[in-house]
Amino acid sequence: MDTIKEQFNSISKQYDAQRKHLIPCFYDFYTSCLPIIDTLTTAKKVLDIGAGTGLFSQFVYEQRNDLHFTLIDISTEMLSVAKKRFNGLNNFEFLEQDFSIGPIAEKYDLIISALAIHHLEDEQKATLYRSVFNALHPGGVFINADQVEGRTPWYDSYYKSKWKETVLNSDLDQQAAEQAFERIKLDKFAKLEIQLQMLENAGFSQTDCIYKYNNFVVMSAMKTA
Repeated sequence: MDTIKEQFNSISKQYDAQRKHLIPCFYDFYTSCLPIIDTLTTAKKVLDIGAGTGLFSQFVYEQRNDLHFTLIDISTEMLSVAKKRFNGLNNFEFLEQDFSIGPIAEKYDLIISALAIHHLEDEQKATLYRSVFNALHPGGVFINADQVEGRTPWYDSYYKSKWKETVLNSDLDQQAAEQAFERIKLDKFAKLEIQLQMLENAGFSQTDCIYKYNNFVVMSAMKTA
């Protein structure tokens, strides 16, 4: 994870500005889960895994500012940006740690993650999903907005080429685009169906993909009350 930490430390100040260029479906990707989150009327605590600059938490906060947020990330610099984003708010706390190591210590009503879990090997993903299940209160929800491997080699190649084409045709400068293409080499995408099965194996009784745009997906998993 050291290389990942170094790469994200280095782009922390430019990260948010680049998102709309690197995520073709930016708004839907971050907001498609909000109607489900709104059903959690008694929820109090949220954990954001691999929170980075707190971008996903911001979307959730704008919808549900009554929640208490804990943001975890391995990158000191990314969390520094998140702290500035939520400066002055007393319902945010920040933890610098590797979310892939060890169980989740506390219990939460909602656990979210965006563009973080694809950095893990499949075995680590499965272990993390079990930790997430155990860390949720009954009735809790896990939302994972991430990138996945295409269902077949043809579709996987198509999704990646379309993404690269979109980035190159955006207003992102060439150096930033090349850095993004380098970062993606560290990614370990897994198929959507495999991850939904991992979630079910972890104990979740209700799982589905609630949004998909090429290889950008949003998975939702509910822990039965």
